Amino acid sequence: MSELSDDEVSLQALFEPAKKLISDIEDGVHTTAELQPRLKTGIENLHSVTKLVNQLRLYSSNEQIEDVPTNSLPYLLVPCFLGIFHQNVIVDASLKLDELRKSKVYLRNFLDRLRNLCLITTKLPWEDEDTEVKDDTGKKTKMSVEEIRRLKLERHKKKQELKMTELRIKKQLEAVSIDEQNLRELYITQLQFWCERSHEELQAIEDEIPLLKMMAERSAHPNRYPAPSEPLKTVPPLKPFIITRDAQQKQVFGVGYPGIPAMSVDEWYHQKFGCNPHNAPQSSAPEPQQQLESEEEDDDEARAKAMRWDEYKDDHRRGWGNTHNKG
Repeated sequence: MSELSDDEVSLQALFEPAKKLISDIEDGVHTTAELQPRLKTGIENLHSVTKLVNQLRLYSSNEQIEDVPTNSLPYLLVPCFLGIFHQNVIVDASLKLDELRKSKVYLRNFLDRLRNLCLITTKLPWEDEDTEVKDDTGKKTKMSVEEIRRLKLERHKKKQELKMTELRIKKQLEAVSIDEQNLRELYITQLQFWCERSHEELQAIEDEIPLLKMMAERSAHPNRYPAPSEPLKTVPPLKPFIITRDAQQKQVFGVGYPGIPAMSVDEWYHQKFGCNPHNAPQSSAPEPQQQLESEEEDDDEARAKAMRWDEYKDDHRRGWGNTHNKG
């Protein structure tokens, strides 16, 4: 890469803080209120950058993106950053509309410049505003909800891919010495990413401007919009209800109230029989001592019977029965 001139060094010194501020806005490191002093300084620095870019004539109206020097590519983001800064400036409600209009002008200027450099090949929405199709009432036709959702998903997916590409190129630049080809690819990737972001911000501005106009109209002519005479009726709170199917499932599978014990065993016993032990049902089982004695008597009888049988077998051998008629 060629050495930078004094003017290009001045451009970098003014542009780098703006890039850092954009990074902080994207990362959400600080609140918008905390960034207000830096936003004002950033807007002033970017205006100075714009003047220097015009003095140096870095860009021509008849060139394409391939003709722009690598060192000049980052300054194509100046109008985009100005639009983001004006969009985040906190002012009174009466001045917010002017800030959004400025942001809209800068973001459109950024996209128009990329369109002229052939980095954007598709038509921009405002290029056909004069010949835009209108319905019978004279209003502009709007995209359907499905089309808006599809465009948002496509832009989100493309932004994710561009962000991954940017991180990959930055790692390559950190691993090896700075290569102009990789650096140029990084700058073009960043331009494409902010192109998608600009479309999103312009859509957000288009949605916010009608609300601000309505607020300004109501504040300027309060008599046209009187407050409601009757207070809004309070809606009674809804009572909880149980779905029959769920209640039946809980009863079957033991989930919920049927599966929770209502009382302990002692509480049930006292409720059933009271504190008087005589009210308790008499157990039909024998006492442990009686049961033990009964078992011992059964054992003695079985032992005596076995002994008598053994004695009988000693005196009466097997086969000593009737020996007559033996063949």
